[in-house]
Amino acid sequence: MNTITSGQKWYKVGRYMVPIIILLFWQIIYQIIGAPAMASPVQSFADLGGNFSNWLGDIGNTLMTLLIAFIIASVFGVILGFFIGLSPFWTKTLSPLLLGLYSIPKVTLYPIFLLIFGLTMQGRVAFSVFHGIFPIMIICMEATRTIPAIYLKLAKSYQMSFIQKARQILIPAIMPQLVAGLRMGFSLCFLGLILAEMFASYEGLGHRLVHYMSLNEPAAILGLIIIIIFIAFFFTFLFLLWQEKNELKIGKRNMKIS
Repeated sequence: MNTITSGQKWYKVGRYMVPIIILLFWQIIYQIIGAPAMASPVQSFADLGGNFSNWLGDIGNTLMTLLIAFIIASVFGVILGFFIGLSPFWTKTLSPLLLGLYSIPKVTLYPIFLLIFGLTMQGRVAFSVFHGIFPIMIICMEATRTIPAIYLKLAKSYQMSFIQKARQILIPAIMPQLVAGLRMGFSLCFLGLILAEMFASYEGLGHRLVHYMSLNEPAAILGLIIIIIFIAFFFTFLFLLWQEKNELKIGKRNMKIS
């Protein structure tokens, strides 16, 4: 017990040490490269504090677009992945196609989205959804396909309808993998959105980032990167907490069944 407690303690200490190490490494790089190619952590955080009010509109626009794109990717990815995974025929038929589409460098297809939607929010949402929907669909499909047979036997013994079986057995069984897929899908939705804003947009964090790149203002660029990293880390942390909670539920349920 003491060994486990000690291990958990050092695990938490390591988590807190990583940001400190990154800041030290950042400062070292600044000392080597120097201005105007690089800004120090102090300069970047100072620029972040000074410009934050001016960036609020872009932050809000990016977050709103990201929320819409992630909801669309999640709903369609989960539904399609779940029903494909229930059918061995469709799983074997569509799995290679989905994996092939997932492997395509999606940034090369952005001109198509630009031609269809133009410089609109709908275009950024579509490109973001295109980035995030495939991992959600693939992970949900594989999780549904590999549900333990004992769960299905349990549903059959209780003579459950499909809705009851899905709500009480199938969906809870795939929740840990599903949350992992949603976490990955969120990260890729965010990536696709930032790329879309950088290439063709008049608003959002990506557009603001390109603007400061053209002005060669490293402190502002790094300040924006800090905001982007914070958004990514914050939501990833929430997904990790959700995933750990569902894994504990699954473990307790397995103990009861066995």
